Amino acid sequence: MLKERVATASVLLICLLLVAFLFNELAFFVFIAGVSMLAAYEWAGLVGYANKFARISYGLAFLGILVFSRSIFPEALVPILLFSICFWFLAFICILSYPHSGRIWNRRPLLFMLGLIVIYPTSYALLYLYNSDYFAYRFLGLFLFVGAADTGAYFAGKSFGRHKLAESVSPNKTWEGVLGGLISCTLISLIYCYLFHYLMNKPFPLLFALCCPLLVSTFSVTGDLFESMLKRVRGIKDSGDILPGHGGILDRIDGIVAALPVYLLSTVFFL
Repeated sequence: MLKERVATASVLLICLLLVAFLFNELAFFVFIAGVSMLAAYEWAGLVGYANKFARISYGLAFLGILVFSRSIFPEALVPILLFSICFWFLAFICILSYPHSGRIWNRRPLLFMLGLIVIYPTSYALLYLYNSDYFAYRFLGLFLFVGAADTGAYFAGKSFGRHKLAESVSPNKTWEGVLGGLISCTLISLIYCYLFHYLMNKPFPLLFALCCPLLVSTFSVTGDLFESMLKRVRGIKDSGDILPGHGGILDRIDGIVAALPVYLLSTVFFL
């Protein structure tokens, strides 16, 4: 299992490097649109639709909303990210109150709307990010930070995990894992900020280096727990099987969609 995870992660890293440095704007849009549609397709299955036509229709509807909103509201990044942050605070409360909040997640219309709230801000923000300063650096930083938090939490939890984080939602998550993820993310952040300082000839962003890892690791684990809660309600293990060792697209990006708003706002204000 670990070998599969490492192999898949290595392939994904190579793909991200190609996307960051070689893709033009059209290719980048196609990439983000494709990943977003796959995530929406999996979300439709996660909320209880086994019919492939319904799931494909949901993915196409999501793409239509994304394209339309980007053309009508091209500069709505900050309000969308702030709205997303508010949602993840509410999601955290739902996680804490599970299983008492479990009955909420059997309402398909609500869950369909939540799919847009979960996936859309990330898709919009990444498309917006393409034309920003230091695009490749900021784009790769998101995945490095979340990946470091996830990897650090995995190994720290496996090695030292004793105190359960949210046993009713995800029995394997521990506070020791969260701390390991924070430490790992902070180390990556310091390296990232040093490279930014050295390569871009900018002042060392100390506030970003110290605050961003805390925010990213906290929101990342919230996104992970939120998806785990929905999968527990539906009685499934993974959202899909497209990524060997990782499950589906949603299983891989659950931390990213939650952490992106705080990460990107941190880069906007502190880098």
